[in-house]
Amino acid sequence: VTTVTLTGTLSGGTTSVTTSGLVTAGAYTVTATYSGDANFIPSTGTDTQTVAQAATTTTVSSTPDPSVVGQPVTFTATVAPVSPGAGTPTGTVTFVATDGVTTVTLTGTLSGGTTSVTTNGLVTAGTYTVTA
Repeated sequence: VTTVTLTGTLSGGTTSVTTSGLVTAGAYTVTATYSGDANFIPSTGTDTQTVAQAATTTTVSSTPDPSVVGQPVTFTATVAPVSPGAGTPTGTVTFVATDGVTTVTLTGTLSGGTTSVTTNGLVTAGTYTVTA
């Protein structure tokens, strides 16, 4: 459960506050509580703010490129948020390298938005398409 508490000052019966504290996707209940004054009794209002997952981009590279049959090849993926998203993606990336006949599948864990995996599994000469 995420709780963010903010305080605003009324001006003309309205106040606005801004937060970057809603850092996980989900639905948040927003409650505004007016404490009252000498002329008005307290009141409460609610709204729901839905925070969606941010879109990402994934870039992939391989080294060395070109390589020879049986040579270790390292695939690297970098995952970044698309604006207005922010932060560093975590989790895993699955790499699939195929020449249409041979397919190699590897999984790496993101650290700082990047992961690398190495394989000796490119055992036939040809052009491989690598997807991350």
